[in-house]
Amino acid sequence: MFLKGLLILASFISPVFSWGSIGHSVIGSISQDYLTSQSFNQISTLIPDGNMTAVANWADEIKKYPEYHWTNSLHFIDTPDWQCNYFYEKDCFNESNDFNFCVDGAIRNYTSLLQTNKQSDYLKFLIHFVGDIHQPLHCGFKSDRGGNSIKVHFNHHQTELHAVWDSGLIEHRIQKYFDNSVDNWINFIKTNYIQKRDNCVNCSELWGKNSAKLACEYSYVNEEGNKIQSGDYLDETYFERTIPIIEKQIADASINLANIINYLFSV
Repeated sequence: MFLKGLLILASFISPVFSWGSIGHSVIGSISQDYLTSQSFNQISTLIPDGNMTAVANWADEIKKYPEYHWTNSLHFIDTPDWQCNYFYEKDCFNESNDFNFCVDGAIRNYTSLLQTNKQSDYLKFLIHFVGDIHQPLHCGFKSDRGGNSIKVHFNHHQTELHAVWDSGLIEHRIQKYFDNSVDNWINFIKTNYIQKRDNCVNCSELWGKNSAKLACEYSYVNEEGNKIQSGDYLDETYFERTIPIIEKQIADASINLANIINYLFSV
């Protein structure tokens, strides 16, 4: 089956390490709708036609090249198992124990760099990483690599828990309820989840804390509160319980990203 509208996507069975293509593209699309005209005009000088959807997955696409391998740890935060919280000073380290090499540190870094140096790559990184930090399993447990080591069955496929949250639940939602139309799903999110909020620009630690909490409460457990284990079958009950969390996180990521870009480019 093919998804109509915004983009055409491959199956989620292959392992992925961020919101899948749909999630990031949808965040870019919704966020762009909330930019000021001045911000849009400014970013149009950095990315073709100011199209945030077109560059939303760039940071994932470049990871395969050796010169960008250093960015791998910038897509996530490793938290201690069942800490269910995130602390920048304690948890924002990569495997080499380098501080600030996590998705929160990346958002802080590229937000700061863009204040004085409006470079295209900086903006593309920022667009992607704001999306990543709102995916709960990007603030998941260190022991299972944010659910990548937990092999489960979902929607007639064997995959990883992380991949289910990246794209499996999203694809199932669009196929089951929106006639495979990403555009219809976008309109649903904008109607039901977008809320006006304060312009919280330097709030990436708070976003990480929220994602870590949601991972414990929803990603890693079933409706009975039992921890998801390798070999488990995730059923429709798991899907119906968790998809509203994903939709709200995508809406929040979209508005938070728009707020940052408006802050950086509407001056």
